[in-house]
Amino acid sequence: MTQKKPDPMKVILLNVRASFLSVFQPNVQKQDDGSIRETWKANFLVGKDAIKDKSAKAKYMGKVMPLMDALKAASAAAKEKKWGPESKWPKLKPEKVFIRDGDLEDWDGYADQRYVSANAQLQDKPACVTNRKDGNGNWIDAEPGGRASPYSGCYVNATIVVWAQDNEHGKRVNAQLKAIQFYADGDAFGAAPSDPNDDFDDDMVGEEGDIGDDDVNDDDEGDDDSLV
Repeated sequence: MTQKKPDPMKVILLNVRASFLSVFQPNVQKQDDGSIRETWKANFLVGKDAIKDKSAKAKYMGKVMPLMDALKAASAAAKEKKWGPESKWPKLKPEKVFIRDGDLEDWDGYADQRYVSANAQLQDKPACVTNRKDGNGNWIDAEPGGRASPYSGCYVNATIVVWAQDNEHGKRVNAQLKAIQFYADGDAFGAAPSDPNDDFDDDMVGEEGDIGDDDVNDDDEGDDDSLV
């Protein structure tokens, strides 16, 4: 059987932190013209120190290598496919490239980070799996809130395909989200749920039966339905 040739625009990010994860329900955005756009999306955070010392890794063209080396190679391949030799590549602003600087954002957890912004059209739902296999050796599909299912704040492996855009919406280099796999737990983004055992003290409640007595007749003539 002929071995499939590796895609030079495909990168598998290894052990990156997921943020703004929309893989179970699409992200909904209202456009300037009033229309609604639904997409699958995620950001993937990587510490700048891990990039600098090259401990952040990715799988590219069948090999594990430093993350930024893989992303730059995939980006170059996408640009060459769209625009030809490097001398013809457009100069793009930072917000027009899928690799971004977390220090330019004011979001929780983005300080001292680089992040990959990836998305997919509604009809191109990315695969989403756990880190467990079934009896046939296939990765088990993830379910919202299920065991070993990805969430914002956890660590994941993620497959992206880099592509260059040049149309009426402008010139960009984007990353399409193709697949995501839970890798390890992390601190979830967003406010933690409130624990009533921590919030409420014994002296905050009345005597038992002060309110909500079962023998109250809701049909008494004195009831004022306007207060319901």
